[in-house]
Amino acid sequence: MTGSASAVTSVVAGGSYDITSDTLFTGQVDSMGGSGSYSVNFTSPASPVFSTANAAITVGILGTFTNLTVAWYDAATDTLLNSTPILAGITTLNTIFLSKHDRLGQDLVFSWDNSTASTNKGPISFTFDVAPVPLPAGGLLLLTALGGLVLVRQRKAAAA
Repeated sequence: MTGSASAVTSVVAGGSYDITSDTLFTGQVDSMGGSGSYSVNFTSPASPVFSTANAAITVGILGTFTNLTVAWYDAATDTLLNSTPILAGITTLNTIFLSKHDRLGQDLVFSWDNSTASTNKGPISFTFDVAPVPLPAGGLLLLTALGGLVLVRQRKAAAA
């Protein structure tokens, strides 16, 4: 990763952010009722970069949304890359920013069919965060795990 920020970057709907320039992004989605969506564009100058989006929803707020989902879309082609319904607690959705498939620009989209804001006497809000996971760290973890398995097997073979 090319840098990190000392504080969390707050994202706004319609904004565009370099996912490699920060370690954590956070946002807040508000609804005054009815259907809606919230979209933020993330870009990456590096390839490949894995990314994880987490939506933290309390059960009370979750019950005010109908068909609440989070999705990653390829920004160049508007192709759906990955999507999942937000059901409870923390919902995680992964993606990879990859130049080979023109996926260095992706939109994170939250959408819902209905929200019952009027019954709650005000806007409904939930928060989310997006964190890039550098590929070299994942590779190092995999190699370390495989090395540990080899050591365990050698010790078992020597003991037998």
